[in-house]
Amino acid sequence: MNLGEISSSCGIAESGEALVARAEALIREFPGCFWFRHPDARVRDRGDIALVIRHLREYGDRRAWKEAQELQKCL
Repeated sequence: MNLGEISSSCGIAESGEALVARAEALIREFPGCFWFRHPDARVRDRGDIALVIRHLREYGDRRAWKEAQELQKCL
């Protein structure tokens, strides 16, 4: 699935590439939430972004939860 340009509730239209980059940055910032991921795995689509959000909420601390909430708003 190509994300293209996504109209988001962030108040701006954020490109799919920007959301992917943000999700990948969060994976690097909160590695404990992504213990199962292969180091070479890449975020490719909305399903992968949803997985990032879910694992930040499930395994992260309050700061991870807040980041997940912000990422969710952009979908």
